[in-house]
Amino acid sequence: MGNNRNLIVLGLVLVVLVGGYILTQDRRPDLDTTGGFVELVEGTLSTDDVYTLSLSKGDEDGVTVVQRDGDWVVASHHDAPANLNKVRTLLGNLETVSGELRSEDASVLDAYALDDPNAYHLEVLDESGTPMAALLIGKRSGSGCFVREPGSDRVMLADHNFLSDFGLWAEDRPAPKADLWIDMAVVKLERDAVRTVELVTGDGPLVLTKEFVDLGSAAEDSTETLPDADAYEWRVTGPEEFVASKTRADGVLASMVSLRARGLVGDTVLDEYGLGEAARKAVVTLEDGTSTTLRFGGVTPDDESLLYFQVEGQPLVWTLPDYVAKNVFKSAEELKTES
Repeated sequence: MGNNRNLIVLGLVLVVLVGGYILTQDRRPDLDTTGGFVELVEGTLSTDDVYTLSLSKGDEDGVTVVQRDGDWVVASHHDAPANLNKVRTLLGNLETVSGELRSEDASVLDAYALDDPNAYHLEVLDESGTPMAALLIGKRSGSGCFVREPGSDRVMLADHNFLSDFGLWAEDRPAPKADLWIDMAVVKLERDAVRTVELVTGDGPLVLTKEFVDLGSAAEDSTETLPDADAYEWRVTGPEEFVASKTRADGVLASMVSLRARGLVGDTVLDEYGLGEAARKAVVTLEDGTSTTLRFGGVTPDDESLLYFQVEGQPLVWTLPDYVAKNVFKSAEELKTES
């Protein structure tokens, strides 16, 4: 009797499990692997022909990158200079991507994260605003991801993971971030062309002047002699005058000729970020007489390891690690050669 009761209970449990499995299967997307891989985008996508690239998710703010007079800017974020390598990489991946049919069932689009609110909407336009490519990007799958075309319920498994192009690695699906598409190289100066560096702080200015101390060999087909690029010293003028430690002065220069920002703040009022007249400044002058002034402001309220930064004459305000300023603004004592 007890054995029969146990068998009945086990039978009921089995019925429940099978019923649950059947219900689950009803919600799972049907797989259709009979179609083979097909190209998802027709033609080529060159930065010469593309004029707008937009990426968004549902109703959330997205990123729009546009070409203006040959220059690429992130129009949705203060017209910051765009990372052209990222644009070219994405366009190259789009024009070579292929996909395999996975479903045509509209009721399971959400299972692929391809329903309109959850999908990433990617669109590429030409100069007239005509679409050259458009895809909705869903969940990742292995080394690829699920995609569909706007207005279609056909789910394709793409052989490229566009989520990695968007800088999205986790399973959550946040709104696209602009930082990935912005060129964060905010200062690019030719190091060997620098002739003077003026450091302006509340303690007064220090001027580092590069002076060549030896002459190299004559230039080919010329009677002029050229300075040896390595035969120079840094003369410091300020409260006192002295020849600086070459290694230490070179370190100051290296800290400012190539700077990458951590983030873009916007194009707002200078004084609000300590970037007004009271800001610490580094004025770099090249051998052709052109100068670039770098302004270093206060620390950010959310992270004291970051400070505000701006290239004078340019509207954008950036954030930089505070150690950059520490490496740039050395005192006279810190620049002297150890005795």
